[in-house]
Parts: sequence; C-alpha cells; structure tokens
Amino acid sequence: MQVKFISFALAVVATPCHGFLNLPFVNQANPALVGYADAQDNALLKIHFDIGQVELQKGTPVITGSRLGIDGLLVELLGKEEVDYKHPNLPGADGPNPQLSSGAKSLDILNEGKFVDLSGTRSVSLEHGVWEMVWRRDAKAGALICGFDVPEEVKRNDASIPKGRLFVTFPVWTSESLQDLRERKAKAEEKAGEAMDRLKDETRMMEETSNLLMKAMHFRNACKAHEDIDYSGHRSYQSIPLMHDMVHLKSGLHLASLGTVWTKTEGFFGEHVLLGSASATNGDHRDLTKKKIVTERELKTVAFDGFRPFE
Repeated sequence: MQVKFISFALAVVATPCHGFLNLPFVNQANPALVGYADAQDNALLKIHFDIGQVELQKGTPVITGSRLGIDGLLVELLGKEEVDYKHPNLPGADGPNPQLSSGAKSLDILNEGKFVDLSGTRSVSLEHGVWEMVWRRDAKAGALICGFDVPEEVKRNDASIPKGRLFVTFPVWTSESLQDLRERKAKAEEKAGEAMDRLKDETRMMEETSNLLMKAMHFRNACKAHEDIDYSGHRSYQSIPLMHDMVHLKSGLHLASLGTVWTKTEGFFGEHVLLGSASATNGDHRDLTKKKIVTERELKTVAFDGFRPFE
C-alpha cells in the first residue's frame, strides 16, 4: 500500500483565504534563508535511495517487500547560480508561497546512481537537477529539496521509481534550533516515561485489588497517567529525525541524514506519493572514482520519518 500525502498547497489554493495567507506579515521567510542557500555553493552530497512498498506500521511508514537500492548518486549544489534550463517545478519556489523559498538553484549530477538486477549493474538516469531551501520565519527547521526529471521508469522487481518528477526532501536546522529541539524532546520523553510507569503500576494495582473503591481509585489514576502521556508531547517529536547522524553544511547548518523520496502525480491538484527513503552523507570528489554497488544483502528495512516539506 502506498502512502499518499496531500500537499499543503492544496489546502491553501482551495480556500478563500489564499490571498490572506500570502500577506507579508502572515507568511514570511526566515530572514537568513537567502544567505543559507547561497552559502551551499559547491556543496557535495552523496545520496542513497531505498525504494519499495510503503506501509504504515504502528503509525510509522516502513518500506517493505521488494527493494530498489540506488547507491553512488553524487550531486553538487550550486548555491549562487540561478537555474537557466528547463526543470521540474519545485514545491516551494513554484508553489503557493514562493516567498518561503530560496528560489530554484542549479544542481549538477556528478555521478549517476546505480543498482543491480538480474541483468547486472544498471545506471539511473536523472535529468534537469534543481534544488531549493524552504524555511518559514520562526520555524525551528527548514527543508532542503532536490528535484529531478526521470525520463524512464526505474524498476527492480516490484519496486520502482515512475517516469516523471522525483523529489528528495531533507530537514535542515541551525545548531541552536537543533539543540533546542533535542532538549525539548528529552524533557517530553522523560515526562512520558514517568507517566507510562505510573500507568503500569496503577493498572496492576487495579487488577490485584478486590476492594471496589480502591479499584475505582486506581482506574482513575491510570486514566490520569494515560492523559499525561498524551499531553507530554513526546509523540510530536517521534517524526522528527533529531537523533540521526547529521550532515554538516556550510553556514553552520545541519542536514538530517535521513529524508524522503517522493513524486507528484500529474495535474494541478496532483498528490504527493511517498516512494521510499533517502540517506545522505557529505560527498567528496574522490567518490567520482568509486564504483561501489548496493547488493540486496545490504538493504535492510528502514523506518523513516516522513518529513513533509511544508509542515
């Protein structure tokens, strides 16, 4: 079962408030956005794709079934170069709130990704690479989004990347915002853990006692502990990849090493379709001479965070 994400843009375009939402005092970009994007000039990213069927397991998207592992894709972000060629429309720069985007930037594909199937090693053709950074004012995190055109379907068994537009999204933080969120997450998890212990204890005592008044009291306490778990806020941090390894970018930014791979169906009201996960590391020009190929043995089920560009 594929998980389909409805773009935030749909909600904006489809409401009478569209004009209001674009007022400058309502939707403003991070004042440092342009500088952050320009600073990434010549930054190298090595990206691995893990594509497969996406299923929800306990509320978390998990890749299952046949897998398409694409390794060795090396891209160079050109932070100061505007795009002067045809490219896929980006969700920020070409969406309902373009002021939240750095604008489309050029991207060079230095190494094509590769995968192995029964016919041997195959290269993955991606064209018209482009990227942007999206960051709302006062938001703790932004997003780095890369877009590509896929001229032909890429397929291995039942796992595939369809022909059309392909996007890769990674969350990005400053050092300060990342530390702040990590501290908040730790506090929320501490509160939730304490409440879970109380819930277990009260449930156990409720089951053990034969006194109806005590049973009612323990039931009430168990309900309160369950409520405290909900209000601790720990669930809101579960979808944020704060504890994964970070890719250090220029200008003191930190890119989550785990992101999402998705496409958008054709049409003005096209839907976002999640295809799998992406992992990133800092690239190196020495990677141009390497020919490491992913084998099926190296692919493991990955539970990833489903970061959505505009939330």
